[in-house]
Amino acid sequence: MRVSRWPWFSRAGVVAASGLVLTIVFGCARAASSSPPGVLVPLGAHLSATAPTGAPVPLHIDPNARVTRTTTPNLPAATYLPAQADRGEKVFTQVCAMCHAQSQFIGQAFVENWNDHRVSDFYTLIRSTMPNNNPGGLKDDEYLAVVAYLLKANHAGVGKDSIGTDSVSLRGRKISVTVQ
Repeated sequence: MRVSRWPWFSRAGVVAASGLVLTIVFGCARAASSSPPGVLVPLGAHLSATAPTGAPVPLHIDPNARVTRTTTPNLPAATYLPAQADRGEKVFTQVCAMCHAQSQFIGQAFVENWNDHRVSDFYTLIRSTMPNNNPGGLKDDEYLAVVAYLLKANHAGVGKDSIGTDSVSLRGRKISVTVQ
C-alpha cells in the first residue's frame, strides 16, 4: 500500500463584512517520520505521563473456560521434520523442563489425552498458556518445534514437510501417536 505524505500547507483568508472578521485556515500535516513504513500516526495522539486515564478495569478469569479439543479420527496424521523436532527438544529442555517433567508429555498419558485430536488444539493450548511466567512469550516457530518434538517423542510419523502455523497444517492434521 502506498502511503501519501502531505507537507504542511495553509491558506488563510480574511473576509471583512459589516465589521465581522472571519479567518479560515486549512491545513494538513504529514505523519511523524519515526513511524514504521506504511503506518500513519494519528495527528495529535500523544499520551503523556500526566494524561488522564479512566478507572482501572479489573481482569476476570473464567474458571469454567475450557480448551476445545475435537476428536478427528478421519484427518491425516501430522508429521514433522527431524530438524524441527531437534530444535523443539532444545526449547523443551531450556524452557519447558523448568516446570514440566518429560514424562508428562511422553508416553501413555499423552497418547490418552491427545491421540486423534487436532494439532491446532494442542498448539493453541501451549501457545496461549506457556510458559507459565510469560504465556505466548516464545516465537511461533519455537512453539511449533516443541509440538514437533513431542510428536517425535511419542512416535509420530516423520514427513517431508514440517508443521506450520497455517490452518491446513494445524487444523487439517491430527495427532497420531503410540506408546512403544
